Amino acid sequence: MTDSKISLGIFIWFGYRIPIPERLRLIRENGFETVLHWWDDSFLELEKFTKEEQADLIRKEGLYIENAHLQFNDVNHLWFDTLDGQTVLENYLSDLDGLAKYEIPVAVLHLSTGQGSPPISDIGMRRIHSLVKMAEKCGVRIALENVRHTHILNHVLDSVESPMLGLCYDSGHDYIWNPTPYDLLEKYKDRLFALHLHDNAGQNDDHIALGTGKINWDIVWAGIANSIYSGSYSLEMDSIEIPELQTPQEYLKLCFESAVNALQVKKVWNE
Repeated sequence: MTDSKISLGIFIWFGYRIPIPERLRLIRENGFETVLHWWDDSFLELEKFTKEEQADLIRKEGLYIENAHLQFNDVNHLWFDTLDGQTVLENYLSDLDGLAKYEIPVAVLHLSTGQGSPPISDIGMRRIHSLVKMAEKCGVRIALENVRHTHILNHVLDSVESPMLGLCYDSGHDYIWNPTPYDLLEKYKDRLFALHLHDNAGQNDDHIALGTGKINWDIVWAGIANSIYSGSYSLEMDSIEIPELQTPQEYLKLCFESAVNALQVKKVWNE
């Protein structure tokens, strides 16, 4: 990353169940320029706005959608020759088409969920190829997130060559679940499409403030700087881990300041 301008982003769900319009306003007022969207209507009853309506609200607030995370509860079915697996594929194909229509450039996708590792199967790889073909057709890049089973991520990225398939680097997942932390940034430096930045204390998937855990941020920053990545430094932190904070305003301020301190750079975002 060669651009000297630093911008910060954050996931639109950061732990407070407050109305989407207010949440987006607070995100912008606390210095963030971009957001990570959630492209699914699983929480429609609570959120009151569809994913498409939320995208419109995000842009109305003056925020840029860095990427959108696809749902992952059923993703393990993708690897099995079942009707459920075909349904998961068709849903993801529809998601990519929807992101293209809303001009959202990157889809973040898990390859597995939970502690058990699904098998790397021929049907699963054929479905991955189908998703990549759709990505190439509609112009939406797929960023595969590193989760528990790094070997699946490595297999897919090493087996499928496409400029539309790359890595979403999750710093906390990398530290807690990757047998060799930080190597993904070097290995896939030419395919780094998205960031999920949060710290980790070494035992659980913490999603805590940058600089409050054990991650070596100098190594992370160097890896990002040496990659093709040119987007915002995007946070995926969760206020559940800091119950003493009373307001979303306080928490967003903590998120922003922790990133600035960890980056150790002068504030250079837009005034």
